Amino acid sequence: MRIIESPTFSIQMKKYAHLFASLAKSRSLVYGFVIAALGTFLITNSMHEINFSVVTRLLIAVYAIALASYVYNDLTDQKIDRRNGKKSSEIPREMYGPTRNYVIFFFVLSNILTFSINWQTGLADSLAIALAIVYSHPRTHLKDKFILKTAITGGGGFIASIMGSLAVGNVPPLAFVSSFTVFLFYFLLGPLGDITDMKGDKEAGRRTIPIVLGIPRSFLFMILVTLFIGSMIFTSYLTFGLNIIAMILGLMVCSYAIKQIRTVSKNFSNKEKMNKTRTILRFSFFGIQLVLMCGTLLSSVI
Repeated sequence: MRIIESPTFSIQMKKYAHLFASLAKSRSLVYGFVIAALGTFLITNSMHEINFSVVTRLLIAVYAIALASYVYNDLTDQKIDRRNGKKSSEIPREMYGPTRNYVIFFFVLSNILTFSINWQTGLADSLAIALAIVYSHPRTHLKDKFILKTAITGGGGFIASIMGSLAVGNVPPLAFVSSFTVFLFYFLLGPLGDITDMKGDKEAGRRTIPIVLGIPRSFLFMILVTLFIGSMIFTSYLTFGLNIIAMILGLMVCSYAIKQIRTVSKNFSNKEKMNKTRTILRFSFFGIQLVLMCGTLLSSVI
């Protein structure tokens, strides 16, 4: 018996495929969460044989929840994003329904995959979903609250990262340090983005770090956060057995990040320069993760 494909069904599938490609392309930031989870997975797993089934489910789940969180935030932020000129976040009105369906699908998918690993990872995933909803939902809108906006975003990064350890079954000190570093990095990336979005945020009545502290103090705050990350790396060398080479490289990355923050603080009105600095700091975060991962492996071998 020959199955005749419905033209309407085919059109709908193509529409959803095109929408997914568009969402995935414009929200490339979500890969940071995936790399964070992979980093702590490798730190925790150390020299043991990798369970590829577990790591595959973990990375797909983290990508799904991160993408769903960003897209859900974009759905509730359309007016403010237009004021700030964020064309990459704009969603055509006729695509609101399909986009909402994707958000629900990815939240459910991530939960199914993480609970299939173990209950600890599934519970962490459920907490991340709850944070994403209360952060963006119109009734709670915690992203409008001072500090909470950045703290919850960083908290989501921390949970995504710690899920890498939970998937293995334990959380060693260096994995916790790595995850907490992810949390702190959002106190660098968040204020930089908020400075470029100050116009729309002020009109919306939001209390972001740059609006409350002012721009000069916000840059000072970012430098202090970076120094704290450096102190965590040094403490990890003294207390948790981080290899000395990894410690030196980690401090070098922090020094480079501080240099970039100081440079852009003199030209913060240049939106292109600010976005470039955010990209550099994002790669600095990847560098810290790589340093901690290599430090763990070196400590196991030497």
